Amino acid sequence: MRVCKAWYTLACPFLYEYIILGRNRVLAPLCAVLSRTAQEKRQVGRWTKRLDVRMWDTTETPETVFATLADILTYLPNLCNLTFSITGHSFFALLLPNDILNSITTSGSLKCVRWYNSITKPLPQHWTEFLQKHPEIEVLDGEQAVSLRPHIKLDAVKILHGYPIRTAQRGTTWSEVDLPAVRSMFCDFTSGTEIDDDAFSRLGHNLTNIQLSSLDHFTESRLTDIFAQIRTRCTHLTQLVLVVRSWSLLVSYTPTLPSTVHILGIRVMDGQISDASVKRLFTDLLPLYITHNPALKTIKFMEKRNSQALRFCSVSLWHGLRVMENLGVAVRDLHDRLIVPLTCSEVAGHWRGELDKLSSTSALDALRSTS
Repeated sequence: MRVCKAWYTLACPFLYEYIILGRNRVLAPLCAVLSRTAQEKRQVGRWTKRLDVRMWDTTETPETVFATLADILTYLPNLCNLTFSITGHSFFALLLPNDILNSITTSGSLKCVRWYNSITKPLPQHWTEFLQKHPEIEVLDGEQAVSLRPHIKLDAVKILHGYPIRTAQRGTTWSEVDLPAVRSMFCDFTSGTEIDDDAFSRLGHNLTNIQLSSLDHFTESRLTDIFAQIRTRCTHLTQLVLVVRSWSLLVSYTPTLPSTVHILGIRVMDGQISDASVKRLFTDLLPLYITHNPALKTIKFMEKRNSQALRFCSVSLWHGLRVMENLGVAVRDLHDRLIVPLTCSEVAGHWRGELDKLSSTSALDALRSTS
C-alpha cells in the first residue's frame, strides 16, 4: 500500500517494531528496504525492538538465506528481543553461522536471546564469544553449549531458560560462568534428557522461581531426586510451576516442595477438560498437593486456556473453589486474578456467539449449493 511521506513516517515505528521472518522469500525485500532507508538517512531498522527468526519453508540455498539474515541484523541497532524457532527442513542439519551472531551490533539494547527448538544452533566457541560481547542480556536461553572454562560474566541475566546438559564428552560446561542475578530458571525436559545436577547446586540459592516442563519424560525416582535437590539447594524459592501435556499427567506424581514455596503454578498444554475431571482435580488431586505441602497459599493456572476451560465447568468449579477456600488456598489465573465460574449471562453470550457462527456457516453453505 502506497501512502504519503507523512503517513509513512508515522507508521514506521509500528510497522517495523516487531518483525517475524517466516518465509525465506521475505528476507531479501526486507534487507533491501533496510539498506535503502539507511543510505537515505532515514533508517527504519532503528525502530525494530523484536525479531523472530522462524523460516519454516524449504530452500535450496540456505547459505544465501543465512547471509541475508546477517545483513538484516546489521540494520537493527536497537534490537531488544531476538528469538530463533527455525523449523524448515532445509536447516535441520546446519549450524548457525558465526556471521549472524557477529552481525548483531546493538549498543547495549539486547535484553533477550532465546531458541525455541534445537534446530540450527551455534558452535560452543561462537556462542561463548557472543555472550562475552553482550553482558547486558537479561533473559537467556541457557541450553546452548559453551566452551570449557569460558570466563563469562553475565551480571544482568535474571531469567535463564534451560541449563546446559552435562555429558561425558563436554564436562562441566558452565563451571566458570558467573550468573549472580539469576532469579528464575525454566527447565525444559521435552527431549527426555536429564538436567545437569550442577544447575541447582550453583544457582539454587539465588532462585525464587522455577518452571519444570514436560515432566512425563521422567521416572518417579528421577523426579524424586530432582525435587530433593530443589528442597536442599533452592532455599529462597517462592514459586514453582509444573508444565505437563495433559491434565491426567498431574495425577502421576505428587511433588514435595520447599517450605518457602507459597505458590504452585500449573500449566497444561491440552486446554480441554471435562466436568468430571474438574471435580476430581479440586476434590482429590489439589487437596493431596496441599496435604504434602501445607505452606501453599495459592494455586495459579498459568495458561489462559486452562482458566477458561475451568470456568466453563461452572458447577464443579464452584464446589471445588469451596474446597480450596476451606483449605485456605486461593485459586488464581496468570494475571493473579481470582478464578470464578462463568455467570449465566456469560454462558448465554458464549453459546449465542457459537450459534451465530453456525447459522452464518449454514447460510454460506446454502448459498454455495444453489449457485
